[in-house]
Amino acid sequence: MMRSRDQFAARGGTCWRKTQMRKKTFFCAARRDPDWEARMINSNSNVQSQVDEVIDVMQENISKVIERGERLDDLQDKSESLSDNASAFSSRAKHLHRRMLWRNMKMKMIIALVVVGLLLIIIVPVILRYR
Repeated sequence: MMRSRDQFAARGGTCWRKTQMRKKTFFCAARRDPDWEARMINSNSNVQSQVDEVIDVMQENISKVIERGERLDDLQDKSESLSDNASAFSSRAKHLHRRMLWRNMKMKMIIALVVVGLLLIIIVPVILRYR
């Protein structure tokens, strides 16, 4: 039995869906439940409250990501500063190492000259005496 859309609505139907299935036409059953609209409104408000909660969570997440980005920028700046300081320390350490090597070399040369001078002072008179 076929009903028109107006007849369906007049009988309290709120769902009009026509589908073809094996060449037969079916109509959605009429919703005659008086609390149906109240449940739908309640369901919609539940969905809206869940959407609001998700929005709040996402806003918090975005603010946390922004804060994290700022902290990462600060950390990157500190890391670059530390790298620069390490490079400066390395170059100063190399310079100081070279200075200490030269100072050590000078001391060894002075000690060697003193030892040679003392040997010459001691050995030359002895050789000259026995000649």
